[in-house]
Amino acid sequence: MRKNKIAVIGAGKLAYSLTQALIKSGFDVQAVISSKLNSAKSLAKKFSIPTYSTSLDKIPDKVNSYFITVPDGVIKNVADKLSKLKRDFTDNFCVHFSGVENVSALSSLKNKGCIVGSLHIVRPFPSKEIVDIKNSPASIEAGNKQVKDFLNKLCNKLKLRAHPINSDEKVFQHLAAVHSSNFLVGNLYNAFSLMDSKSNLPKDILRKTTLSALNNVFELSPAKALSGPVDRGDVYAIKKHIEELDRKIKITKNHRLKLLRKNYILQSYLLLDIVKAKYGKLNKSHTEIENYLRKLLP
Repeated sequence: MRKNKIAVIGAGKLAYSLTQALIKSGFDVQAVISSKLNSAKSLAKKFSIPTYSTSLDKIPDKVNSYFITVPDGVIKNVADKLSKLKRDFTDNFCVHFSGVENVSALSSLKNKGCIVGSLHIVRPFPSKEIVDIKNSPASIEAGNKQVKDFLNKLCNKLKLRAHPINSDEKVFQHLAAVHSSNFLVGNLYNAFSLMDSKSNLPKDILRKTTLSALNNVFELSPAKALSGPVDRGDVYAIKKHIEELDRKIKITKNHRLKLLRKNYILQSYLLLDIVKAKYGKLNKSHTEIENYLRKLLP
């Protein structure tokens, strides 16, 4: 795979970690293309990549592999523009790294003889700070054996844990990752905001509750890991939570607290499905919670 000469198209958060991993693994990255010249320049200079530009026309002729790391919604547009260049794409490789878009976004390049596929590295990239992608899960979407072999070899070189994925599975895998990562962060942000303290108390308490819950989820199961007022059928605690939120909202007129109240009601209601999975049914207290929350659903 060392003969592959790569152009990275897109200079966002993923591109930084991916480019470092490529170069450390011996790949020849020849160019960085971005819609913003400063972005392309910053990434290229960081890794001593010879060519950077805002124009796809500036991709060197010797490049034969195109790694598209732009936002999901513009992948097709980039691929279409790339396909219109006066160059021979026969037996070249083009890979996009979206978790939502499937490989059909690259159909214009496929029609030009390019071998296309997608590779979703399943881990957070919160900033342009380099993160080590080694041992991360990676979903391979490949329409034929040639691109499947290419992507498996790429993952092997980058020490990614590859697994195949069908096009119609991608969005739901990404949605699952959003729940397990982004929404988890969001819930923790909310948790910190509810414990208004300048000490380390919120961090100490929430670290313990969060890590304990996560350990139980993966050692047991999500259902068996469930605890708290919904799990134990504690109607009083749930009503107390909502009453206190209502009191605080009335005093502060805080719009965000109103949203947190809606979020609490909806998430608590959804937890009842987990209670059913854990115990096989809802008991009398759980049903009382269900009826109470149903009336409050936004």
